[in-house]
Amino acid sequence: MPYSLSKAFVTLAALVAVRDGALTLDEPVATYWPEYGRRGKEATTLRHVLTHRAGQPRFPDTAAELDLLDDAGLRDSLVQAAPEYVPGTPLGEHALTYGHLVDGILRAGAGTTLGEMFNDVVRPALALDAWFGVPDDALERVADLQYAHPQWPRRLHAAPWLQIPAGILDTERTNSRAWRQSVFGAVNLHTTATAMARFFAGLTSEDGPVRELLGQQLHPELLRSQVTEYDEVFGTRITWTLGFVRDKGKIAKGGIGGCAAWCRCGTTMPAPT
Repeated sequence: MPYSLSKAFVTLAALVAVRDGALTLDEPVATYWPEYGRRGKEATTLRHVLTHRAGQPRFPDTAAELDLLDDAGLRDSLVQAAPEYVPGTPLGEHALTYGHLVDGILRAGAGTTLGEMFNDVVRPALALDAWFGVPDDALERVADLQYAHPQWPRRLHAAPWLQIPAGILDTERTNSRAWRQSVFGAVNLHTTATAMARFFAGLTSEDGPVRELLGQQLHPELLRSQVTEYDEVFGTRITWTLGFVRDKGKIAKGGIGGCAAWCRCGTTMPAPT
C-alpha cells in the first residue's frame, strides 16, 4: 500500500470519465452531484478537486465518529461540510478526502464508482499489477505494513489532515483483509514497485499506454502544470498537474512511509494557468 501515490490512479479514473464525455474538468461538480453544491461549494469543479484546490483537505469534525470504512458516511460528511477556503483559491493536498470526492463525482456523473472505473477500465488498459480492493486470489501477495520507528505513528497522528477518520496509520487496520478489499482512494491502492516503475516509465510517452488510454487532448492535460502555489498541507511551494507534482524536471507522486515514484520529463515546465 503506497499511501498517497494512490492518488495518481484516482486521477486517471476521473479522466477516463472526462474522456468518455460523462464529466468535464471545468463544469461545477454540482451539475452532476446537486447535493454537493451547498455551503460555498456551488462552483467547485473537477479540476479544483484534481489539483487539491476544492477547499476540503481533510474530513470535517462531524466525521470524527465515523469508521474508516464507512464509505457513504465519509462522502456525506464532505457533502454537508463547508469548504475550509474558497474552492479554486488556496492549495492544500487533499490527503484523505481526494478519493472520496472523486468517487462521489463518478457515482453522480458517470454512474460508476472509483473502484469500478479503475479496476474495470484503467487497470486492464494499462496492464497494471494494481488494485483498489484486492481480490481474494491476490490477498496472499500483500505485504504487511510495520512501523520503521515506534514514534512514527504518534508524530504523524499529530497532523490535522490525518486525524479523521481514526485508524489511517493503525497497522492493525491497514493490514486487515477488510481494509485491503475496500476502496479508500486517497491512500489504499495495492501494487508493486515493478508495476509503478513500468507505469512511470511510460507516463509521458506519446505512444505509451497512458496516452492511448486518455487520448491526444487529455494526456497533455494530465501532465501540464496547472497551479504553482504554497501548499498548506505540504508546507512548501508546489507545482501540481492533475494529480502529480512537477519539480526540477520530474513528474512525481509520493506517500507517507517512504513510497515515491517519478520520471524525468525535461527541465522546462509549461506555465501554470
